[in-house]
Amino acid sequence: MAVLRTRGALGNNLISAAIRAATRTGVMAFKSKKRTMLRIHTQVSVLLLVTVAACSSSESPPDGAAGAPGSRAGAAGAPATGAAGSGGGGGPAGAPSTAGSASGGSSGNGPAAGSGGSSVVASAGAPNGGRGGAGGAGGAGGVGTAGASGGGSTTATPSAGCGKSGRPANGKVTVANEEIIDFPASYDGMKPMPLLIALHACGNPNTQWEGLTKGSALETEYVRLMPNTSDTGQCWSNYANNSARILKQYDDILANYCVDTSRVFGVGHSSGAQMLVNVLSHKADAQHLNFKAVAPVAADPYNVAVTIPVLYIDGIMDTQRSADSAKNAVAKFRAANKCADTSKPYTAIAGCQSSGKTVDPGCIIYDNCAAPTIWCAHNDPNYSNTYHGVPCFGVKAITDFFKSL
Repeated sequence: MAVLRTRGALGNNLISAAIRAATRTGVMAFKSKKRTMLRIHTQVSVLLLVTVAACSSSESPPDGAAGAPGSRAGAAGAPATGAAGSGGGGGPAGAPSTAGSASGGSSGNGPAAGSGGSSVVASAGAPNGGRGGAGGAGGAGGVGTAGASGGGSTTATPSAGCGKSGRPANGKVTVANEEIIDFPASYDGMKPMPLLIALHACGNPNTQWEGLTKGSALETEYVRLMPNTSDTGQCWSNYANNSARILKQYDDILANYCVDTSRVFGVGHSSGAQMLVNVLSHKADAQHLNFKAVAPVAADPYNVAVTIPVLYIDGIMDTQRSADSAKNAVAKFRAANKCADTSKPYTAIAGCQSSGKTVDPGCIIYDNCAAPTIWCAHNDPNYSNTYHGVPCFGVKAITDFFKSL
């Protein structure tokens, strides 16, 4: 019995020892597994922190720096005004090739973010462009653009003569009894410049408009073509001959010099104004010259065959025209431009002083026209007290009108 008890005690001791050993082994294994799990958890945490740091470092650049180029072009002329998402701000207003960021950062004032990851890129160089909107997560940021100053488009249509040669000697080309072409000091033969076709009055040389426009933007920013009529008394009498000459001179300029064919403007005084309006009554000739706008001074009525912006100027007491001449000429433009019968005062043209008299431009603009239609019936006694001349406000008003388009 003592032996059995001894063996039993020994067995129990052995069993207890085995249990303790197993327990220790299990605990150590558990602790080892726990340490392994802890190491894995720590590594995951570090990885997450690195990822967050990387994401934070990918915020869009501060306002004024360019983001990554996007895949869609912003529409020219339309400021970006949509609500911003949570992405980064775009570059400076109107800057070329500027993009909003598609992830993280401060919001801008551009278009609302959409889905996906592309940025919207604005077109180049407008002074009033909206600033880039911020993308949300994966959304698109954007930069808006605005039109050119003065309302016109910045896109030029170069003539075939661009790049052929530089500025002619003394900035002038003269063909006796036929034409004068004046080139601004800034003309380089590479950058297309607007073209002014200026028709002189009866009895005047074709230098008339050269003198009238001297010192104005029409001299410094436009190529000026001043045709000369071959008709008796320097009057534009023979339409077929005169129109053929003007169209040929125009074609020669396009072929040999650098002008913007989308910005061709016409002016004329008296007989020259009549010739200008007569050209507009011949649709094929008018379309060939492709005037962007015209400003006849003291013309006579013709049936205008094209829709065209016009600043029509005449003296309210013009002694060289019939009482209804101006009214009827303007009516032809109103019909061509599909204007309403109603009008409102046009105050963009200021008065001036002429021969000691305060001149009222007397301008109105017609309502609901397909093209701007302005009539100035002034009281300037200019041109030997006939009220028939180019008034003191005329050249500036014409320049501002052309630049507004």
